[in-house]
Amino acid sequence: EPVDHSVSLLRLAAWQSARAGLARELLHPLTMRRLPAESVVRALLDHVGDALAGSGDLHRAREAVDLLLRRGNGARVQRELMERTGSLRDVVAECVRHTQG
Repeated sequence: EPVDHSVSLLRLAAWQSARAGLARELLHPLTMRRLPAESVVRALLDHVGDALAGSGDLHRAREAVDLLLRRGNGARVQRELMERTGSLRDVVAECVRHTQG
């Protein structure tokens, strides 16, 4: 069953996840309490697990989540590059290389 949270609370959760990425706390999809990102991502995967299994995508989704939690996502890479170089130009160039490569 889908959760019954207000649209404003769901928007807050989306904003927080976009801002924090996988490096910080996120809002748990059922309790809407702040928890470490890994716990929240795994809880979301558990929540939709039956639907993913039904479509044959559960194994692929688990592998993708494991990879993201190990390596981080593109936002983390971009932030680290910005911290290292201080150059938005370098960040954009890396994004272009990544999407075209």
